[in-house]
Amino acid sequence: MQAQTQISKGELLLEIQGKTVTRTIKEVTPHGIKMEMNDEGQVTGKINGNSLNTVNVFLKPDGTNEWESKGLQTTREGDMVVVSSRGTGHMSTPTTGSWQGDAVFMTQSPKLAWLNTTKGWIEGSGDMAQGTYKGKIYAKK
Repeated sequence: MQAQTQISKGELLLEIQGKTVTRTIKEVTPHGIKMEMNDEGQVTGKINGNSLNTVNVFLKPDGTNEWESKGLQTTREGDMVVVSSRGTGHMSTPTTGSWQGDAVFMTQSPKLAWLNTTKGWIEGSGDMAQGTYKGKIYAKK
């Protein structure tokens, strides 16, 4: 965790907020629970539009987690951006938690091509009881 707190955040690229649509328990072990969540929401900032995400998360008994997300963001103009991210998180209460990690982008849009060489830092929070989340993606310095 120490290395993650020393991340040098650059420009704010995106703000994300949305709702979990489905949750599936994939595996239960003594080491934790593997779960898949499908989310939909909105993005604002350098991209404005809709977001669809599938998040695979491993919830550990100590309240920490590891996660990986694949997302598709569609701008209001019809451009598409794929966002892949992964990181760690922790629960602050039994139903709320925060998360952070690295993000990379891929697009064929000429006007958003700058994202293909941009590395991102994502951080956010969620409420599993409400099924809501919000986050921010910054360019890494």
